[in-house]
Amino acid sequence: MSTNPLELWTWRNCKEVVKSLPGRLGFPAGDKLEFLGLELDLKNGSIKDSLTGGTVNVNQREGRRTVNTIFYALSAYSESPEKIPTGKLISSKQFRGTQFTKRDTLGERDRITQSFEDPAKLETAATALRGSKVEFPYGDIAVNLNLLPFIPLTIVLAVDDGEFPGDARLFYDETVENYLDAEQTYFLTSLTVSRLIQLAGEL
Repeated sequence: MSTNPLELWTWRNCKEVVKSLPGRLGFPAGDKLEFLGLELDLKNGSIKDSLTGGTVNVNQREGRRTVNTIFYALSAYSESPEKIPTGKLISSKQFRGTQFTKRDTLGERDRITQSFEDPAKLETAATALRGSKVEFPYGDIAVNLNLLPFIPLTIVLAVDDGEFPGDARLFYDETVENYLDAEQTYFLTSLTVSRLIQLAGEL
């Protein structure tokens, strides 16, 4: 099997483990997996984008990146034992093995602050991805949405008020590492932020 990620994380190479997910790990039984406004058809591996109404185009760079991320994350998720989220939040800096990867969410946090100067847009975008506004001790707004059924992400946004610059924080449930490692979580988080920004551009 190829070690090139563009060839490794594809439907052809991952379909057997991914097909085991319906009825497990928070996914309902059926022939489709739905998350982040994406719909994976388990009959043929095609991925529908509910935001555009079209199919993710693997012949385009962004489409390939989306597909690779999906199968990279789903493959790991499918092989994990079930562990229900506890509600205790951690940041990516608290992940085990973080020192062994260069992946960091700082860039994703910057993308959020730059794209969501209006906190209401973040709430609207998160709601479109089946997320919701939540209470948090600080920030102008906090939203929670699932990267995958048992992997919730909390985004806390403080906008630029003229005195302090805008800032975004990302928090995961402490059980996240039961399902994904730091790098897999980074890629899935990056995809999620891209989805939110895509929605913001349509508001």
